[in-house]
Amino acid sequence: LEELNSLENLKFEKLERQLDFPRQRIDYSETIMKKLKIFFSSSHITNSLGKKFDRELTFESVDVWFDSKGYTLAPHTDDSRIKLAIQIYLGTGDNIGTCLYDGQENIIETFQYKFNCGYALLNNAVSLHGTTGVVDNDLRKSLYVRYQ
Repeated sequence: LEELNSLENLKFEKLERQLDFPRQRIDYSETIMKKLKIFFSSSHITNSLGKKFDRELTFESVDVWFDSKGYTLAPHTDDSRIKLAIQIYLGTGDNIGTCLYDGQENIIETFQYKFNCGYALLNNAVSLHGTTGVVDNDLRKSLYVRYQ
């Protein structure tokens, strides 16, 4: 995580399905992304998560996201190919977290934006989640890992 404190000279790009959103990710060609991919795709990590969540998992991808002023995300479920998603917050300061919602979009849990904290979410038809508001100050930085 310390390597992510220095962002100078890193290449960024927009997410495929969020081209109009104020969100970027570190390009996969960057060394830090290659290291994160090796870590999260390791059989030790994948098998441990599979055991914890009683699912057979296959690593899909890892992103480091930078959400800037104006970013918000309405309640949604992830792509049906994703079985498990993990989000770990990387920034400090006051920023928006992530909420889990019931079927009527009432908040049932909020994960506060705190450095090195986050959540793991099994993806299914009722795993609604989204942001608690709008990014209006510092960058909202997070690591997002997907398993199929």
